[in-house]
Amino acid sequence: MQVKLVGVQRVNFTNNSGEVIKGTKLFCEFKDENVEGLKTNAFFIKPEIKIPECKINDVIELSFNMNGKVEKIDKA
Repeated sequence: MQVKLVGVQRVNFTNNSGEVIKGTKLFCEFKDENVEGLKTNAFFIKPEIKIPECKINDVIELSFNMNGKVEKIDKA
């Protein structure tokens, strides 16, 4: 799915269970046939997934696995 990158947030915290959560949140805009205009969503990216060098407003390609989690990111 091609999306336009509109924000990036680094995540590093400990949840209530004591588990350390690290990764990156990508805030993206994309077309959705059920929404008039563009839809915005945040996607959590685990540290082991390589994020290409990109800037705000760049178009990137997100690939998802069978569980709906981001598996791969490419620069479009």
